[in-house]
Amino acid sequence: MNIPIPETPNTGTIFVNDIATLDCAFFDPSSGISGQSWHVDAHVTGPLDDNGFVYDFSVLKSVVRHVLKSTLDHTLIIPVGSSGINYSETNGVEHWRLHAKTKLTNTDFEWVYECPKGAVYPIRAISLKPSIVAQELSRLVKHRLSSTIQNINIQIRQETTAPATASYHYTHGISGHEGACQRLFHGHRAMIEVYQGPERRCDLEHFIVREVFGVHVHFATPTQVKAGSFEVGQRGKDSSPITLSIEGSLGRYEAVLPSNRVFIVEPVPSVECIAKQVAKVLQNQEPQSKNLRLVCYEGIGKGAVMEV
Repeated sequence: MNIPIPETPNTGTIFVNDIATLDCAFFDPSSGISGQSWHVDAHVTGPLDDNGFVYDFSVLKSVVRHVLKSTLDHTLIIPVGSSGINYSETNGVEHWRLHAKTKLTNTDFEWVYECPKGAVYPIRAISLKPSIVAQELSRLVKHRLSSTIQNINIQIRQETTAPATASYHYTHGISGHEGACQRLFHGHRAMIEVYQGPERRCDLEHFIVREVFGVHVHFATPTQVKAGSFEVGQRGKDSSPITLSIEGSLGRYEAVLPSNRVFIVEPVPSVECIAKQVAKVLQNQEPQSKNLRLVCYEGIGKGAVMEV
């Protein structure tokens, strides 16, 4: 951990780790749209007040969490400096065309996203990496802190997992949700665990992540599909376009993306229904296996359990 050293005896630095979790989606010109989850830490440097404090920890946590929820969290983050980004707006509806040469299929594809304002967070960069997102968050938080604060350094980091852990990146949108979860492209980085009795079945975990989900996946439902072919409980076979659309209290969302990035669940793309659909896949894959327990995570530290 790199904590800035105070410059004078009257200056100090405080830090708060795991202030919040940032769950979002981001666009990468080399792979398309993916989900991500990060831990958020903060370091603040400033003069000591009469009580010997730099800043109130509870206030700092409140500010960072508020900034996250009102800006980056549950959005699609787009590097608008990329040459493959095209944007227009009509009557308050944003129209994004995102050109990607997807490494997963080695083909060019244009992702299309129409959404209400606030569903996309643009960052002036050619491509995205954690340090760029952290710099943007630091800038946003600094404007909301006391003018006496000399420096704010936000750090974001991926969840630490064991080398053999099966994790994947996914996006989804839940129209019945009253909050930002209804945005069609918000996402998570998530683990999946499979147990047979007390035994960990890493082989089945990696089968689900790599063969069934394809590492990067969007979960949708039959009612969300407006054009294109699909099968419930499967991911598309090729990069032919599929059109998805949902409408919630925040507005209407529509997207066009490659079929092989979409896995169909029902009735809604919640982590509970994802776990239920994966359980059916495991039953087909391992018909003789008994007492299977599936743990599907939604981001960091939360998820659903399904017995098979």
